[in-house]
Amino acid sequence: MIINDWKMNFDKHSELSCSVPCDMYSVLYNHGIIEDPYYGNNEEKICNLSKMDCTFYTEFILTEEDLECEKIEISFYGLDTICDIYLNGILLDSVMNMHRMYEYDIKSIAKNKNEIKLEFKSPINYFDKMESVHHLYMNGDTLPGASHLRKAFYMSGWDWAPKLPNIGIFRPVEVHCYNIDKLEDVYIAQHHKKNTVQLELSASTKHNSIDTEIRCEIDGKTVALQNNNGEVLIDNPRIWWPNGYGKQELYDISFVLYHNNVEIDRITKSIGLRTLELSQEKDEEGQEFCFVVNGVKIFAMGANYVPIDSLLSRETNERLERLIQDCVFANFNCIRVWGGAYYPCDYFYELCDRYGLIVWQDFMVACANIWLNKDMEKEFVLEATYNVKRIRHHASLGLLCGNNEMEEAICFWEGVDGNDSQVREDYLKLYEEILPSVCKQHAPYISNTPSSPTSGGSFDDPRDYTRGDVHFWDVWNGNCEFDEYRKHKPRFCSEYGFESLPSIKTIDEFCPLEERNLLSYTMESHQKHWHGNVKLLRYLAEAYQMPKDLETTVYASQLNQAMAIKYGVEHFRRCRGYTMGSIYWQLNDPWPVASWSSIDYYGRYKALHFFAKKFYQPVSLGIFNDSDCVSVNIANETMGEFHGFIKVGVTKNNFDKIYEMSKPVSIKPLTSLDVETMQNSEFSGHNDTYFYAELYDENGKLIARNVELGTKPKYFKFLKPQIQVTVNKTDGGVCLVFVSDVLAKNVQITFKNFDVELEDNYFDLSSAQPYTVFAKTSLEADELLKNISIISVYDIPFRY
Repeated sequence: MIINDWKMNFDKHSELSCSVPCDMYSVLYNHGIIEDPYYGNNEEKICNLSKMDCTFYTEFILTEEDLECEKIEISFYGLDTICDIYLNGILLDSVMNMHRMYEYDIKSIAKNKNEIKLEFKSPINYFDKMESVHHLYMNGDTLPGASHLRKAFYMSGWDWAPKLPNIGIFRPVEVHCYNIDKLEDVYIAQHHKKNTVQLELSASTKHNSIDTEIRCEIDGKTVALQNNNGEVLIDNPRIWWPNGYGKQELYDISFVLYHNNVEIDRITKSIGLRTLELSQEKDEEGQEFCFVVNGVKIFAMGANYVPIDSLLSRETNERLERLIQDCVFANFNCIRVWGGAYYPCDYFYELCDRYGLIVWQDFMVACANIWLNKDMEKEFVLEATYNVKRIRHHASLGLLCGNNEMEEAICFWEGVDGNDSQVREDYLKLYEEILPSVCKQHAPYISNTPSSPTSGGSFDDPRDYTRGDVHFWDVWNGNCEFDEYRKHKPRFCSEYGFESLPSIKTIDEFCPLEERNLLSYTMESHQKHWHGNVKLLRYLAEAYQMPKDLETTVYASQLNQAMAIKYGVEHFRRCRGYTMGSIYWQLNDPWPVASWSSIDYYGRYKALHFFAKKFYQPVSLGIFNDSDCVSVNIANETMGEFHGFIKVGVTKNNFDKIYEMSKPVSIKPLTSLDVETMQNSEFSGHNDTYFYAELYDENGKLIARNVELGTKPKYFKFLKPQIQVTVNKTDGGVCLVFVSDVLAKNVQITFKNFDVELEDNYFDLSSAQPYTVFAKTSLEADELLKNISIISVYDIPFRY
């Protein structure tokens, strides 16, 4: 029985109805007591509501048949966070960890009509109380003391998240009535041999009944477990691969509990048969850091995931699936779950299994010290054990990582008390003893690391580029230019990013008309990085002429962000073999904000996400313009050799060709190769000339194109393009066909009164040839043409 309907009492407001998932801010908003938390600067007005306590309560009915059951239990899968749990006036427990599940035997106190009362205490008051007792370093954008509580840190503010430390029930509450016993835990390990996979099986029951039997069903076979253990052999297995390398084959495996040959319980898991490990083998230059899937070393491509909403009641399966589909659109094969949030729901991992995204899973600590007293140590063990056991069977799970940035912080950051012996002792005990021990005991086949970044742990230079992973923030945080990426060769870059503004339509959702200015109070309230808008303008000034209005400022900021990450990714893929991963910061936003995301809060793609589709495509094309030469690189991240040809040339802004050549190319599987290098004197330093490269497959199909201007965009002599567009109906939507008379750089397509799902955007019209973009829509051509808006880099500045 799922208990879904609840009521909330808060301050003078009572009997506010709600349904799980439900949180204090959402309930107050839904009942008209507060305004939209995300509009204007409402966040500031309502943050202190979290200084007040709050109660959720409900009733549930048990039938006579239910009450006659031998066992009656209640489970709470997500309580946020400090909560006294009462059933029928009896205190079941006082809990303080949103990352755990709590389960209680209620047989002795259950009756026909039952009342649950959840008394939540203020998280802010707890932060303040504990911080006065023991100071802990906490990320500067977050409420002080937040790391004293096992609650998602980002809820208390981050440099992309609001300060809304919520209260509520964010995952189901269930009552279980049953007889004899039930399954509690299942374990599946894989042993791969040629053309077979042997599954090592184990299961346990809640009450260890001796007169029950457990059987396992998979692929048409049924195996009875002996002493709760068994094996099953899968012949000619269908193998699971990450996106881009093969199919995501999955098997359903069921563990069934029998009593007197009658089924009394069943647990079904979906598994993928594969080997997946993180290789850190030593080599001549240090130590590699590389995912190896089914014996194949892959180049990881993806982004860092943060929760899809700061109000947990707004997270839905539909939004999660759309976001994972967005990852596949951009050719991701990997996603990192960042450690300052909460462990995703089961459905998240199921989606990653189905769509082929390797999951890098942080344990939930980021940019904060932990006071590892006995109570906190116990919480971490229980939290880690529960979540590791919950997610370990997933085909997509590739790495368990102890924390985000705390090894680096202790070594290098100011204010972290890195020289304090207790800080170091607590760090080493938690991340290099406790969590690895939990991993080894419950998921020995899943790779684990102590921190990100790390070079192996124990404070051994976590910024070493020859081993481990790196968080590279010299661009943006360090104010360096984009070419700084190309001066460094990490083994794996698991964080790097660049800010931009969200879509102008998204800004309209939160910003009053009179505040539509980048430096207004509202706009700065939705920019959580210190001096973020000033930095954004500083970087804009390096690349583009001053934008004429907010809309073109948004456009230019997104181009700058996309170009920054493109610089990094193309370099990392060029270094394939040494560098084996790119996970940019960040994928998404939990509210409407200026941030590093490639998809804004409302699911609108920024320029970066369209760029990601190209720089992460299986066979990609990069241009590297150095001091006196320009090189063309092709990265082939497929399992087969690529055969085709390239065209390269130099062209004037009016499409007058100065030079063009073509040549066949062959690129071996899983390699990167410079296929052409030439002098750049024909275009480099010229303000009306550009270099282009195009890659075609052996059938003449255009695979990729890239354009390098002879100078910065702000100095380039863009001519005013006359862009013509026609609309042709096709299956599932329309084809938009664009033609320009002169170079049109980074053409942006938007629609005034609606959003349209485009296959490409922010593209270059670098020749007089038509360029076709598929749009998934049921709208007619007239409606599309009436609403379409087309701009390019030419349109950024005010022109007299």
